[in-house]
Amino acid sequence: MGGPPPPPPLPPGIPGAPPPPPPPPSVSRPIVKVSAKQTTKRLKPFFWNKLQAPTTTSVWNDKVPSLSVDLKDLESMFAIDAQPSTSSKMSVTSPKKQNVTTLLDITRANNVAIMLSRIKLSLPDIRRALLELDDIKLSTDDLKAIGKQLPTTEEIARITDFEDVGKLAKADQYFSHIMTIPRLSERLECMLYRRKLEIEIEEVRPELNIVRNASHELRASVRFKQVLQTVLAVGNALNGSSFRGNARGFQLDALLKLKETKTAKGGADCPTLLHYVAKVLLRSDPVLVTFIEDTPHLEAAARVSVPTVMQTIQSLVNGLSTVKEELVRAQKDPLSQGDRFVSVMQPFILVSGPTVDAIKKMSLSLDAELKSLLTFYGEMAEGPEATKPEDFFSMILSFSSSLQKAALEVHDAEVKSGKGAPKISVEEAEAPTEPTVKGKQATSENTLKPPPDSQGRAAGRDPSDR
Repeated sequence: MGGPPPPPPLPPGIPGAPPPPPPPPSVSRPIVKVSAKQTTKRLKPFFWNKLQAPTTTSVWNDKVPSLSVDLKDLESMFAIDAQPSTSSKMSVTSPKKQNVTTLLDITRANNVAIMLSRIKLSLPDIRRALLELDDIKLSTDDLKAIGKQLPTTEEIARITDFEDVGKLAKADQYFSHIMTIPRLSERLECMLYRRKLEIEIEEVRPELNIVRNASHELRASVRFKQVLQTVLAVGNALNGSSFRGNARGFQLDALLKLKETKTAKGGADCPTLLHYVAKVLLRSDPVLVTFIEDTPHLEAAARVSVPTVMQTIQSLVNGLSTVKEELVRAQKDPLSQGDRFVSVMQPFILVSGPTVDAIKKMSLSLDAELKSLLTFYGEMAEGPEATKPEDFFSMILSFSSSLQKAALEVHDAEVKSGKGAPKISVEEAEAPTEPTVKGKQATSENTLKPPPDSQGRAAGRDPSDR
């Protein structure tokens, strides 16, 4: 038999009853209770960038405890007191300076105001000069400055919604003038391109010619090739039957290692392998030491950054494409009154297009020549480890300078030892690098010049042709 049924649970609120269950969590945004008096005065504004629709994951939608905010003293702290003049006459003769309102960030407004003070044109004149692509009223620096201070979409919206723009600061009024110019950022880019194109082509064309000439000279230099063959012969003789011997060629960075390899004796007459190579060249054909004379453009080419030049040319090609695209767009859209974009840019493209195409073809041709030259001399021509042309030229210049210096030291040592070696004079090259070796005796100018057959070989001529 079962016992009596359990008594029913006590209702909440009666002593001994269980506490009521907690309410379900709120899914609405936290409430901030504001306690403030009804404002009757105009308050000083606080300028910020308002978020129209914060994302659900932003701090503004995060759940935090409710907060009560007391703003009862807000009006007393931020009310703008109206200060009426004691008499209308006094207000006319001694007006109070009114506060200028701006819808822009204060730093932004100041930067725009500084820019406008430098341009020294009225706001309508600036707008007119941009529409007319006026090369006289707006300098290149003016265009660059305007391009850095373009109104943002949010700033345009603020100014558009403001009823009386004339009451705003000068920076705001300036934005209201230029923000109606269609595709102003792209227009400025086209205007700057038109201004700089001729100047940049005149800068890169000589650099392309210098590098191309240096490439041709180095490829054709018989004396340099003979020097390389001499170094190859000396290296193979040293390495003998080891795995380094019987080489058919070598990477040219080995030329700079010659002076790091000491001779066994290490005497003053021949302290390094470079000195020994210089001694062999002087015995074989002295003019080989000055092989750099075959490449008069090499020094200037070593100062040219080929990747930078190629990048500049590519930017000119891309810039022309941008101008063409903007021209097509402008021809389709209705133009504002006084807009001369189409009438100015159309003939510009007709004239400049062939020039840009020519410089592009020149750069592509040179790029192929340089890759061929680097491959010809055993250097890596493509890929992330590719040798830069200017580094390659500089390496050969450095080797030439060291070789001439070593030859001079070898010659001087032989003179001191009484071996009857000819005197050598040093002529400073145009660059402040190392001396150039020339041979002469007190009674003759032909001491270190090679015999006739040797001169023919150095110039790439067959002796039988003479």
